[in-house]
Amino acid sequence: MPSALISDPACFQTWSKVLPRRNLVDRDQFLLSFVKGKSVLHLGAADSPFHKNKAEAGTLLHQKLQQAAGQLRGIDADGDAVRWLRDHHDINDIVTADAATESSLGLYDVILCCDIIEHVSDPSALLRSCSQWMHQASCIVVTTINALSAKGALRAIFGREAVHPDHVSYFSYATLAQLLIRNGFRPVEYATFAYPTVTKGASAIFNILHRIAPSTADGIIIVATA
Repeated sequence: MPSALISDPACFQTWSKVLPRRNLVDRDQFLLSFVKGKSVLHLGAADSPFHKNKAEAGTLLHQKLQQAAGQLRGIDADGDAVRWLRDHHDINDIVTADAATESSLGLYDVILCCDIIEHVSDPSALLRSCSQWMHQASCIVVTTINALSAKGALRAIFGREAVHPDHVSYFSYATLAQLLIRNGFRPVEYATFAYPTVTKGASAIFNILHRIAPSTADGIIIVATA
């Protein structure tokens, strides 16, 4: 199903926002199609602490991007994970650096900021860094967990919150778009996606719900231009 185009970013200045409905995608397939043949800077490329299991299974996003992007470079602050991927899987195109402070990386067609913005204390600093690696026709793709997810709301009903211990924020369609706008970006495209569900029964139920109401899915994607 195609992602939704954001035709008028001024809509984010109103109190009530209409959530796009036809926008549920497979996250990795969306990203691979988006970067095909382009120069890509991949932030958080090592995906620590999941890098070992994913690399062994061949499911690490960076491994997939290597097959799709025309030119690829990764950046990650976890030096141990970067070294492990290099030593055990010959992944040599990830450098150890802090994306919020690194400057000497050149220019790219696409900046991928995948599932890292919820980890950083100053997301605006991260986005400002991203802008220095973009030329006039570049775009940034941000993915993150969805503050409006049905799974999160259901857990809250039962008095629980399942969240990565390193996360410091949640974003929604409107709040992530507004953050991008405040930092000089123009949101142009939006999609939602689901993470794997542990049990088959729960997966079937949530798959139906996400198709009916995509904005309750687990994650969100926003594409923005500079």
